[in-house]
Amino acid sequence: MQQELTLAVTGMMCANCVATVERTLKKTDGVSDAVVNYASERVTVSFDGEAVDVDRLVERIEWAGYGVVRSTNQDGTPSEDLADAEAAARKQEISTQTRKLGVGILFAAPLFVLSMARDFSLLGTWAHDPSVSWLMFLLAAPVQFYVGYDYYRGGWMSLRNGSANMDVLVAMGSSVAFGYSVIVATTLSLGSNAAGDHVYFETAALIITLIKLGKLLEVRAKGETGEAIKGLLSLTPNTARVVRDNHEQELPVKEVVVGDLLLVRPGERIPVDGRIVDGHSTVDESMLTGESMPVEKEPGDFVTGATVNQMGALRYEATRVGADTTLAQIVRLVQQAQGSKAPIQRLADRVAAVFVPVVLVVATLTFLLWWLLLGVGVTPALIRFVAVLVIACPCALGLAT
Repeated sequence: MQQELTLAVTGMMCANCVATVERTLKKTDGVSDAVVNYASERVTVSFDGEAVDVDRLVERIEWAGYGVVRSTNQDGTPSEDLADAEAAARKQEISTQTRKLGVGILFAAPLFVLSMARDFSLLGTWAHDPSVSWLMFLLAAPVQFYVGYDYYRGGWMSLRNGSANMDVLVAMGSSVAFGYSVIVATTLSLGSNAAGDHVYFETAALIITLIKLGKLLEVRAKGETGEAIKGLLSLTPNTARVVRDNHEQELPVKEVVVGDLLLVRPGERIPVDGRIVDGHSTVDESMLTGESMPVEKEPGDFVTGATVNQMGALRYEATRVGADTTLAQIVRLVQQAQGSKAPIQRLADRVAAVFVPVVLVVATLTFLLWWLLLGVGVTPALIRFVAVLVIACPCALGLAT
């Protein structure tokens, strides 16, 4: 039986990650299609429920190196409210990225000042002592291996899956600058300048710190994409006044069933869709229509859940509840729109599939051109190699399209 499921995915960094998740799922037996929306970080999967289950889909995504937001009730059963689980996961990610950015700034800022001051001869001859290069190493190492860990992990996962994402470029660019600087610092400590006399620890640290800043801003921007849906969902009251067996009782809205008789007093929001059986009132339907003028309602008229009863008490029969209400259908359409891809986004995904390998080739050719053909030396050629890798990291491209 063909089914469709939407899962919230974490850890995607660029359009290449989107392609990796889609490709991994499509290779799973029983899956007919998988579409990832990078902005909302959700994947919509069409699959045969008899050939593959949800746990298998989650397992495949996690194998590819990404996380899946799991939402469960206290008894361990799946929760219907994925939005809250996503919000909690997003809050945790923002907290983690903020902490790592803070560490990056803490170490990269003094490293940058020290390096620039030495380059402009503002500190005297002592600043050129090899020990100062090792001080820079101590400042750069936490940035390289703690703040930059996400890029190493993401790059490795990407390569393991037979692709290359933006993490590969960031990891390679910063690692080349950092590794070369370690070699230079070591040879200088041994009394030789065969490898050069200038280290680039601040370059590696600033690359990672600035990209981490961009990542934090991106995570916050993505977090805002679900606010409209959450705003719509918040319009529905949590409880409803239901008449059963001639007794009035207040129940959670999710327990209301079709055919229940509901009471709504003036000023209250209507819990679910239904048909009025008794009472006259005016209803504010601006949530649905955008029109601020109240609408007259009398027995036989239909009312919509989440609209506001204004003047008189109403007694009505529930006709659509849960996922069948007008508001729920609106939310579902918005989510489907978020999950769909515009033609330009599909084009960006195809370009991204070959973008990173092309950049790696161009960077290598740049290095060989400057080193072997133009004869400028290893250090200037290496600087240009790193520049190509770093500049070619349009991490916001996937989000923008």
